[in-house]
Amino acid sequence: MLSPYKGSEYSVAWNYVSYMSKRNDLVVLYGNADEPMGNCKDTEEYILKHPMPNVRFVPVYPDRWANLLNWPNRQGLFVYTFYYAYQVWQKLAYRKAKELVAKEHFDLVHYVGMIGYREPGYLWKLGLPYVWGPVGGVNNTPRQLMERMPWMSKVKHTFRSVANTIQFHTKRRLKKALAATDVLMTATSENQTRFKAVHHKDSICLPENAITASISLDESKFDHPDKFRFMVVGTLDARKSVGTFLEALTQVRHKDRLQVDIVGGGPLRDSLEQYAVAQGLAEMITWHGQLPREKAVALFRDAHLHVITSVSEGNPTTIWEAMSYGVPTLSFDHCGMHDTLRDGAGVLVPIAPTYEECVRGVAEHIDALLEQPEQFRQLAEATLKRAQEYTWDKREQFLNELYDKLLAMKRGEC
Repeated sequence: MLSPYKGSEYSVAWNYVSYMSKRNDLVVLYGNADEPMGNCKDTEEYILKHPMPNVRFVPVYPDRWANLLNWPNRQGLFVYTFYYAYQVWQKLAYRKAKELVAKEHFDLVHYVGMIGYREPGYLWKLGLPYVWGPVGGVNNTPRQLMERMPWMSKVKHTFRSVANTIQFHTKRRLKKALAATDVLMTATSENQTRFKAVHHKDSICLPENAITASISLDESKFDHPDKFRFMVVGTLDARKSVGTFLEALTQVRHKDRLQVDIVGGGPLRDSLEQYAVAQGLAEMITWHGQLPREKAVALFRDAHLHVITSVSEGNPTTIWEAMSYGVPTLSFDHCGMHDTLRDGAGVLVPIAPTYEECVRGVAEHIDALLEQPEQFRQLAEATLKRAQEYTWDKREQFLNELYDKLLAMKRGEC
């Protein structure tokens, strides 16, 4: 997945290519710029208009078998067939890589994405120094956070948790890929701990993405605001669990001091809007729907708090976008947020034993902020300080030093 326009996995790869090409000659194998698999049009057109020095892009298109396997996923019938299609694509990418390696010299392979561990691909078989990651996907959804999910989503997440545990412990190709990996990077400390405990593989904990924008803070928003602006950005589905945030808002005592911007669309939007109306929250919420990325990110300028109540994540791209504007994030204390938002750069809500306690915890943290509004500025300043640690400039320097050490080790110099 590679695109200059889209977020998530697409932007992880694009940012890597953009920054690492400054000092390295890159040959980039990719197979997707937008849905469905094999749609590389946007990236190809962008590259034609904006050639990138030191980069050769090699699109690898799915064959008929991959497209056939992906068909049930595209129709929404059975999304897990994507992984079978993706495995076929990985074999095609390996075939293309072997052709390239037979003709040209390469110093190393870095498998950047997708970040999920389930599909380790095949490029580790090339015999070159091999870097993999950041890798994620090991975490399971906390059972208590699934309580209010639609029943089908609850079944899906329960199935995923069971299958995830089995796959992580037993997948043979994962074990082979890890054995051939010289440097493994894990996207969260939870993933790092699990890889060490189950596969005895050391790794470097590193979030999959970082900040590309300039870092700034509009301090005027703290000057006696009538209302404090909270932002939610993301797909309105069961995993993002925006309903948990809305339920918490019903318990907030100081609702009159809040304005909430919700950016994004998805299958649960209608039911969430209906819930907001039924609970008397409608006047405090603006539903923006899907916005161009530039407009969505610009809303952070006036925001006082970014809210994530997802049941499962890696490190959402929106965290970095919020950080770049000095906007702290409130989240449950799990996944990548556990690592990224520490040291006062956000508000981490403990996951309590029951769903009701989790919701109450979110509401209590919001009320505590509204009752002591000077905390918004303090959190913003801590967020700005934290943001300096998570820039792509620093990521570029770190990865180049890592490559140098790996290649020196392979040459026997250290």
